[in-house]
Amino acid sequence: MSKIFLQFTLFFLILVTGFSFIKEEGRIGSYQVSNNVRLPQTVEDALLLSGSEYPNHYIEKLDLDSARMGEEMIRYGALLDGSNTRISKYFVCTDCHNLVMESEDPSDESPDAVLKYGKLHDIPYLPASTFYGMYNKSTWYNDDYLKKYGDLVYPARDSLVNAIQLCATQCSQGRPMESWEIRSVLHYYKSIQLKIEDLNFTAIELKQFLKHLDTDKHKALAQLKGKYNQANRAHFGTNKIPEIPGYTPNYENGRYVYTKGCLHCHDAEKGITNFTLSNSNLSLNYLHRKKDKYNNLAVPHITRYGTYAMSGRKQYMPMYSFEKLSEEQMLDLLYYIKTGIKK
Repeated sequence: MSKIFLQFTLFFLILVTGFSFIKEEGRIGSYQVSNNVRLPQTVEDALLLSGSEYPNHYIEKLDLDSARMGEEMIRYGALLDGSNTRISKYFVCTDCHNLVMESEDPSDESPDAVLKYGKLHDIPYLPASTFYGMYNKSTWYNDDYLKKYGDLVYPARDSLVNAIQLCATQCSQGRPMESWEIRSVLHYYKSIQLKIEDLNFTAIELKQFLKHLDTDKHKALAQLKGKYNQANRAHFGTNKIPEIPGYTPNYENGRYVYTKGCLHCHDAEKGITNFTLSNSNLSLNYLHRKKDKYNNLAVPHITRYGTYAMSGRKQYMPMYSFEKLSEEQMLDLLYYIKTGIKK
């Protein structure tokens, strides 16, 4: 029995050394397909091992203190010790951006996938892209953002540094950020970059990916980039109430969009906006009566068009693109508003 046990143990150790697949508490452990290639932990490391060029915002080593300062500026608009001034008097980043994953699969950030994941994890349903994995994107302010910001988007499309600055001065209606502030935000972004464990690799795909890393980096890079979105698309809509034959609006989806989207900014207790609402039939009835108007009080109009900052009124509402709120979800939202609170 002792000899058989030793033989089995030796065989098991050889098998694990050749290729190990360990997943404990949701975290992927070490993978190895040869003596030279091991699976990296982060997407950035995997990209570089696959032959990708270094991004212009590359940070070689994460500095935790810088990341903490970046997070404070993102959450609160300034450092908590008061050593810098607020970036914006009107907004903080988390008014529009989440800091966590928004879908189960980073390659599918469709409105349906985000809504499903958000309902499961109680995540705000916001008009802007999450900062989780923003560090791994390759382009920003794409598509219809040109219509809103004009030529200002061109320097930001291929530069995360410029994208952060554009967000500070235009989206947040704040001051230009200093270089050390942007660097701190980049360190925070690096701390919440995509991990390999976030990607929906199967065990077979991971083994294939490791083999490609060892023999064909071009294939490894293509396989890796297919596992998450390289850019956040944005196409703007019209204020027309959608007409989708055969579609039955979903009350619970509409309730989620209203409570985790609309009320994220318009709840009287949060004070982000002067136009306050509540999850009450009084507010819902008011919005229902205005739904057919073509002004900022009509939900289809304000949601698709948003508003613009102007002198004396810097606070504005960003629009929800089709990539952040589908036409079906618009009907869900209007159905919830029409139906009211179920007793």
